[in-house]
Amino acid sequence: MSASNAHNNGRERSRPASAQAAPLGSLRQFMQKREQPRRPLEHCELCNEVIPEQHRHLLEPGRREVICVCQACSLLFSKRGAGGGKYLLIPDRYLALTDFQMSDEQWESLALPVNMVYIFRTAKRALAFYPGPAGATESLLELASWEELVNNNPILGEMEPDVEALLINRVRSGREYYIVPIDACYQLVGLIRLSWRGLSGGEEAWKAIGEFFASIKAKAQPGSAVTKRQTARGDAIENSQVEDARGGQHA
Repeated sequence: MSASNAHNNGRERSRPASAQAAPLGSLRQFMQKREQPRRPLEHCELCNEVIPEQHRHLLEPGRREVICVCQACSLLFSKRGAGGGKYLLIPDRYLALTDFQMSDEQWESLALPVNMVYIFRTAKRALAFYPGPAGATESLLELASWEELVNNNPILGEMEPDVEALLINRVRSGREYYIVPIDACYQLVGLIRLSWRGLSGGEEAWKAIGEFFASIKAKAQPGSAVTKRQTARGDAIENSQVEDARGGQHA
């Protein structure tokens, strides 16, 4: 007990209990708020505008790096080829492919050491990566295997090159297939790198993986792997919308 508390102890005993609790409770709340670290502000990596926690991303294809951008800057890259193709706008659609066609034999032919993989296509070929404690590792994907998957699931041939991926989760007998933005795959890779412990990963890692896929499932709209592509929101952006957004953002 501090000297000031001891000095006032006699007087406080004569007060009603509610009169003592109210100011002490308010002080505790005030101190708790003061002690909570503030989340650092994020900025657009193109124009330096402050951006909210939920924001769009661009991919730099040559380096496979993702940058954070404001809404106005994201609209500048809403059409493929804008800016000379240096940056690609990462879509924000999530589709749950409930009718995905993939046999156990097809899965086993990928010869993956884990039961998770994401596959995306470039202008030249399809690439498969599996996440692990050391990061993302490329797995050789035979052209014939990919073409067979595309033939059985036509939507795969209509994924946006470089920026959309097929995410497969077959952990613990699961059978989940999604089309997701490529940055969601990078998020999964980072999550595993940070939380994995030992040979088996540990409880914390598997809890984080479960929560990740639960969030993907909550975001995803139902989609069909065997029918025509469902257009991502906001693909067609008029020039006037771009100008209006820039004016509102930088006013």
